[in-house]
Amino acid sequence: MNQRPNYTTVIEYVDYPRNEYPTELITQLVNKGICKISKNKIKFIATGVLIYRNKFIIIFPKAYNIPTYEGNILEHIQVLFQVLLKYSAMANLSPEEMDLLGRKDGQQDENLYTAYRLLQDFTDNGFLMKEIKEKSLSLSGKTDWPATINKMQPIFSGRSVIYTESISRKSTIDRQNRLYLLHKYCIYKSVERYGWLFGLTVENINLEEVELDFDIPYGVNFLTSEINSTFVERELNVIKMMIDFLAGIEIESDNSDKNLETLITPYFQNVWEYICSYNFKNQYNNLKSIIPKLNWEIESNAPVQNQRPDIMVMKEKQLYILDAKYYNIESNLPGWPDVVKQLFYAFTIFKNIKSENFKLTNKRLESKLKNLEGVENIFLFPSGDIDPVKYIGRVNIENNSDFDDIKAYKVNTFLSMKCFIEKEKFNFINRLS
Repeated sequence: MNQRPNYTTVIEYVDYPRNEYPTELITQLVNKGICKISKNKIKFIATGVLIYRNKFIIIFPKAYNIPTYEGNILEHIQVLFQVLLKYSAMANLSPEEMDLLGRKDGQQDENLYTAYRLLQDFTDNGFLMKEIKEKSLSLSGKTDWPATINKMQPIFSGRSVIYTESISRKSTIDRQNRLYLLHKYCIYKSVERYGWLFGLTVENINLEEVELDFDIPYGVNFLTSEINSTFVERELNVIKMMIDFLAGIEIESDNSDKNLETLITPYFQNVWEYICSYNFKNQYNNLKSIIPKLNWEIESNAPVQNQRPDIMVMKEKQLYILDAKYYNIESNLPGWPDVVKQLFYAFTIFKNIKSENFKLTNKRLESKLKNLEGVENIFLFPSGDIDPVKYIGRVNIENNSDFDDIKAYKVNTFLSMKCFIEKEKFNFINRLS
């Protein structure tokens, strides 16, 4: 039976008492760039899931509103977990970030990411089981005509050939084979330790505890030999994951570094950009041709970095340029570089569209763009407020009428994450005025 998970929840960039965490853990977190220490306080500077000696530390994004009811907290944890899994699968990660997000295939780790992949495959395909094919005169089943013709004596009657006895074939599943038992063992251990993050228990998948009649090293050696005897892609992939998982169990107790598992990123600003891009239906790929390029007149062949707004959306006769800003606006606001860059995007893009020289190969898009009435700049901040999308103010440059305001909106982080992993639907763009 699954026990209540042992976890604590915190929020990124909030100070917490240092003495609540073991010194060994703090040392590892500081070395990995996951937290900072100031006197008697610890501040997490990354978002995600940490597992230290079977205790889970859940670090929610900035400005998050953690619910008080445990059932709701579990849902929020599961959503954050799935967001990070989706992000890690779609983003172009550095080796360091990949390591923090548990993407260590083939390195023999009984980690969260390996368990996730095992459970995902099991949910889709079930257990690995070997078929045993039998042929016999006494079996009831389909007649194996090639075997019958080769081995049985027929009776000839006129033009007819009669076989008074036939060989039948029958396939049965060998539920006692070692491959099946090891797969079942890995799934049981994955659910036992991590299942609550997926909303899985041993009860709701009707799984009984598995005991092996051999040790883990033997199991790893057996699976290694199985790789050479199977040519089914799914079996190969699952066997490799099982080897990683089992080998990780074997070496975990001998290595203090293995006491810490991570599914975490210090770059949640990138995750927030992915989330907003998805939810506001980013049209950048279709609209990037309208962004004016820099014209250098200089004797150099060096590459030039072009303008790259986060999110561009065209709705009716308005173009929106959205910037996903991962700020807790109660303690920090975008400064001059962010504001000027955003203002310049809108100003130069609109001037380019309205110029006489503006032409596109896509004439239908060109016509729509020529009819635009304006370009609106918007900052999108994460929020724990109940409102899905809420206008909160604007920013401009004093004594300057050449540029329009940049509007600021709070966007509910939990709802945004749920929509990002397709657990809910909401039309975010319609909430921008």
